Amino acid sequence: MNQTKFNRRKYIPWIFIPCILALVIQFLAGIMTIQGCVVLAIGSFKGESYLELVTHLANVMMNEMNDMLYLLYVIPGIVVFAILYKQLFGNGIKLSFKGISKNVVATVGGVVLFCLGMQYVSVYLLNSLSVAFPSWLEEYQEIIEMAGISNEMTVAMFIYTILLGPICEELIFRGITYKAATKVMPYYLAIIVQAVLFGAFHMNALQASYAIVIGLGLGYIMYLYDNIILTMFIHIIYNFLGTYGMTYLPIGGNTLISFFLWMLGALVVTYISILLLRKGSTVIKEDNILSDI
Repeated sequence: MNQTKFNRRKYIPWIFIPCILALVIQFLAGIMTIQGCVVLAIGSFKGESYLELVTHLANVMMNEMNDMLYLLYVIPGIVVFAILYKQLFGNGIKLSFKGISKNVVATVGGVVLFCLGMQYVSVYLLNSLSVAFPSWLEEYQEIIEMAGISNEMTVAMFIYTILLGPICEELIFRGITYKAATKVMPYYLAIIVQAVLFGAFHMNALQASYAIVIGLGLGYIMYLYDNIILTMFIHIIYNFLGTYGMTYLPIGGNTLISFFLWMLGALVVTYISILLLRKGSTVIKEDNILSDI
């Protein structure tokens, strides 16, 4: 019994280590990025005065820093967290979609509706909090602008935002953090813990708010399917819709009543998606699913 408790307790630090380690990697990536920009600026400088050099350095950092910073963080991050995930939980890792669904139509439909519903939930939650806390919106807009995340983002930023970023975040939160938490607490507490850490990781109140919500959804899907590839896939679709798709999808809510109805509709769609995903899961037994309702 004591040995079992010890084996469980060893996972407690791993609930928090991935998040801390990601911040350390980001810090080191920042230092390397600044050094790289200085080297690039000096190597490409064709002026004569110190002022021209400083101006050239500022231009290089403005144009190149974000791309270098995010790629220098996310690529090593994926490698590090993939290795840690495999070392800690290698026996239980599933790296394919094979056998995860007993009802493919339900699972696919659930994934589609979840991405759409959760994206709308995020939009209306963001709008609500922006009205209630205008300073949160200003901070959020500054971060998005500085990061270069927009419909006209660079190729490197597109790769980070849509593909590599979600992969890295899933390894951290629905991978190591969630798995470690389930070793020492009930699954529903593990879902909450990883979602809160996921929100805190974004380090601004507005983004953290909807990150917690999407984190709860992805955490529950991880519980249902125990498949990190599936949550990566969903996260990628969610980010793609948030970056490009919502421009073409209908958005209502110009009045208080219509805003409430659209928000309610988004919640209903998201709830239906969860029902479909639970129906398709082969990991969770039917009696366990019914007991959750």
